[in-house]
Amino acid sequence: MVYLLANEITVTDFYEFIEKVKEIYESLGVFAAIGLPFLETLFPFLPLFLMNAFNMLSYGPITGYLYSYIGTVLGTVVIFFFMRYISTKEYKKQRKEKPRIKKVLNWIETTHPVLHILVLMIPFSPTFMINYSMGLTKMKVRTFLMITMISRGLLLLICVPFGMTLISYYNSGEFGGVEVLWLSIMGLVVLASIIIGQIVTKKIKYN
Repeated sequence: MVYLLANEITVTDFYEFIEKVKEIYESLGVFAAIGLPFLETLFPFLPLFLMNAFNMLSYGPITGYLYSYIGTVLGTVVIFFFMRYISTKEYKKQRKEKPRIKKVLNWIETTHPVLHILVLMIPFSPTFMINYSMGLTKMKVRTFLMITMISRGLLLLICVPFGMTLISYYNSGEFGGVEVLWLSIMGLVVLASIIIGQIVTKKIKYN
């Protein structure tokens, strides 16, 4: 009885939390829907999968996904253009001299763009470091935009199962088989991403 009561309170509290966050998202409008994913590219410790999930919940799966996509692509482009065109030559030189940056630059310049897309679409890979370093290379803007638009789109697709879990739970008011299925898919994707991300990180580190 105590267990059931505790479980009911936990589920209720979680539902109310989701409802409150959804209301905040909707009240802030497009500013939050696009702005928060934009900020995530500058501060990668922010949870993009949560932002995308609440965008999907607040504006629907397709529109919410598109808002997240626009925000994360814009943020990535801003980082690149800042490093390429705004930062000073002295600042660029200092960055390039750092051992960690050197290794990433070497990896970028000696691998095919397809591999760049593969790495950047994986959660928990050194996405910020790679985006940051691309602005220091001689990579064509056209190539960068292609890599960014494809990789960020695929990254958000990986986050979609969590968004569908949130939508399903919010609509049903209970945690059942459908929610477990979506979370299981998300768990498998995240686990695979962690493993692949670690492999890629070591490859870059020791390249």
